[in-house]
Amino acid sequence: MSKTVLVPLAQGFEEIEALTIIDVLRRAGADVTTAAVDAEGIQVTGAHDVSVLADTLMEECTGPFDLIALPGGMPGAANLADSKPLTALLREQKNAGRLTGAICAAPAVVLHKQGLLEGKKASVYPALADQLAPGVYTGLPVTEDGAVITGSGPGTAMEFALTLAGRLMGDDVEKQLREGMLVK
Repeated sequence: MSKTVLVPLAQGFEEIEALTIIDVLRRAGADVTTAAVDAEGIQVTGAHDVSVLADTLMEECTGPFDLIALPGGMPGAANLADSKPLTALLREQKNAGRLTGAICAAPAVVLHKQGLLEGKKASVYPALADQLAPGVYTGLPVTEDGAVITGSGPGTAMEFALTLAGRLMGDDVEKQLREGMLVK
């Protein structure tokens, strides 16, 4: 049975992060659903004017998902944080102990703001580290703490996505992806 993944996309998302997560997890064999957070339709435009068509609208997504992975970018992360359907799914995800990933601004702007990083260590875009509670920020490119995996930004998107793939699909799948994509 395929693992299910939700990647919500909001206006102003960071394209490198979102598309890397989607691509790597689909290569890994996961069933990835992209969901537009904005009620205007399924076309979502990133922070650098790259437009993509999401698979569905956020309001139509119901769990459970094996992983919910949040790209960063601004104002994308702030728009994710404002989504009530997404917030409800993220709370359900945490309560069930299922995987949640967030990169760049999303750990601070979405997870921390919603109280979903309590007791967790996290990576985040360095300029936002002071928005996390004291002792949370690791300064690492990728941080795993229980069912929460966080990344620091666009330059770490591949490592973040491969880490998600490994946790979701297993170490062998991650190794095959690294070899096939020439990632050391």
